[in-house]
Amino acid sequence: MIDVAEKIFIRIAEEIIAQKLTVRKVLQRNIFDAEIDGEQFELLSPMGLIEGIKELGITDLTEQEVDYLLKVLSKPELDGAILMQELLQIMENFGLYDDD
Repeated sequence: MIDVAEKIFIRIAEEIIAQKLTVRKVLQRNIFDAEIDGEQFELLSPMGLIEGIKELGITDLTEQEVDYLLKVLSKPELDGAILMQELLQIMENFGLYDDD
């Protein structure tokens, strides 16, 4: 499952670099703020992530690949939302840095 997600992260990174974008720019429309235990966090809905991936031109992911990717990123305790900070940290491993 992690290997599948890693391959998708590589594809995302390659597209973002090729299109001279940033992770935040790709997903910006789908990022929302939430307060959890008195702290502010940026979250991303699973569908927001999938929409961003498709907007990059990656439209050939199988249902299983999407499922594995979301299992790696989604937090059940946050109703399946994705922590943006965690996604940004993962993408840094592939040479992408937050533009803020």
